[in-house]
Amino acid sequence: MTTNQKIAELREAMKKSGVSAYIIPSSDPHMSEYVAEHWKSRAYFSGFTGSAGTLVVTEEESGLWTDGRYFIQADKQLANSEIKLFKMGEKNVPTVADYAVQSLEIGQVLGIDGRLFSASMVKDLKKKCEDKGISINTALDLVQGLWPNRPETPATEVFLHETKYAGMSVVEKLQTVRQVLEDKRVDAYVLTQLDSIAWLFNIRANDIIYNPMATAYAVVLMDKAYLCINQSRVPKIAIDELLGQGVEVRDYEEIQGLLAQLKGEIKILCHIQSMNYSLYHILEDNKEIEIKEDEDVVTNLKGVKNQVEIENIKEAHIKDGVALVQFKVKLEELMASGEEVTEYSILDMLREARAQQDNNMGESFGSIVGYKENAAMMHYAPTDEQHKVIKPEGFLLIDSGGQYLEGTTDITRTFAMGPVTEEEKLHYTLVLKSHINLARAIFLDGCTGGNLDILARGPIWEYGLDYKCGTGHGVGFFLGVHEGPQSLRVTNHIAFKEGMTITNEPGIYEEGKHGIRTENIMLVKEYQTTEYGKYLEFEPITYFPIDLTPIKKELLEAKEIEWLNNYHKMVYKLLSPRLEGKELKWLKVNTREL
Repeated sequence: MTTNQKIAELREAMKKSGVSAYIIPSSDPHMSEYVAEHWKSRAYFSGFTGSAGTLVVTEEESGLWTDGRYFIQADKQLANSEIKLFKMGEKNVPTVADYAVQSLEIGQVLGIDGRLFSASMVKDLKKKCEDKGISINTALDLVQGLWPNRPETPATEVFLHETKYAGMSVVEKLQTVRQVLEDKRVDAYVLTQLDSIAWLFNIRANDIIYNPMATAYAVVLMDKAYLCINQSRVPKIAIDELLGQGVEVRDYEEIQGLLAQLKGEIKILCHIQSMNYSLYHILEDNKEIEIKEDEDVVTNLKGVKNQVEIENIKEAHIKDGVALVQFKVKLEELMASGEEVTEYSILDMLREARAQQDNNMGESFGSIVGYKENAAMMHYAPTDEQHKVIKPEGFLLIDSGGQYLEGTTDITRTFAMGPVTEEEKLHYTLVLKSHINLARAIFLDGCTGGNLDILARGPIWEYGLDYKCGTGHGVGFFLGVHEGPQSLRVTNHIAFKEGMTITNEPGIYEEGKHGIRTENIMLVKEYQTTEYGKYLEFEPITYFPIDLTPIKKELLEAKEIEWLNNYHKMVYKLLSPRLEGKELKWLKVNTREL
């Protein structure tokens, strides 16, 4: 079926259900950034496969909203359909909620599946609908009957993430959570985010590709904790271990009953940006319960890595660096031999290189391998049917990462595969200057990502250039490659703390020409304390050379050259003991002083 045919079927179902507009988001019942195949209904109906986007279908038209990472991709994938692209963040582009409500008349009905919308989103939608006299049906699933051969909900085997990696036992983590609850004067806490649940209970699974998490809910009370999960996929040894640490395992569907059975005058902490509305509504209807809408407790806790996690994360990055050296040597040999290398074949090469490392658990996201103009699409993904052949010229951008029991990696390098233009050299050097400017930052305790984002953009802004995305994101510990609460973007107001990790990934993306990005993960650590306060700095913990060949050295200041040389000395020191022969020789050449 074509996209237009699918939309037509959806309109018929809308008509039968009495709704005049229907919204399909990209989420699952846990508001996950990346979702299992079962929940990719927006991609099924729209044909747009990017990870972020929302589809709105009305009686007369349809629209898709996505952010700057996907503008180029969405333009191409929506080209042969009726769906209009709405570029989020651009001037005069309405929000999803405003568009949906403005499309309806008084008395008409807007339909959504409340499991797939956060409580905060639905509260906003309800208010907009009420202001215009529109009704909203929050329990309408129109997808199930229209998606033939829909993938099943995932139920991969759960395994325990040992304390030697995690640094804290489940008991210790629960004690920490309960102390926060006590400080906030609440009696219970509902967890719905999969990464928070995985971290708190030291469990992992493979329900979502690249994200080692299990589909589950949890409730923490002051004297007990419940983990609601498909019990058939949890080994008895894991259930016994959890029980021994004060966690009662229940079936996944029991979460609704657990919430409905909460009695007495208790106060429950809910993070309404991540709790789906269907669950929130259960608590909302219970007049004995007081809901405290607050930030997610575990998100804040796991965002600051403990010392055991930090040492493990560094080990994961050393392994990752070794794997990438081996990959790059092989890539150069293949290119020199004249054998055909494509964007798509590089995907397998990256996967195989990381798989050789101990405790590798796969990739942390689908690798981005973009040659020349394809790299201008920030989240471009080559396929077996559509990819470019790599030639000994121009830029090749590779953004990839690995999952290890010791941690999660995320690295981007842009390689000159041969001669590059003067414009490409300029843009490459500007990106490097931006990267170094942020990496060298020394800042007062209390500074946020919103405060520091400009440091990365400054060198690029001087040339009238910019990039339509944030500069960096937190990274999970053997969890999701994207993690909050910290990030490097102007809208983030979370103060950096020692132990947080953040990516540093400025870029330049010229449609039809090239895409350039240089990315390291950095650790926040103390720099010094003076009479004016505590100062923090960033330590790079990604260990792999930055290509020196396209750099216009005359544009770099002495302090930038010093940083780059010191970074490469560190990379050589950490990786060289694990390499030999041609790979060690390659490393030495590519970490030479500029």
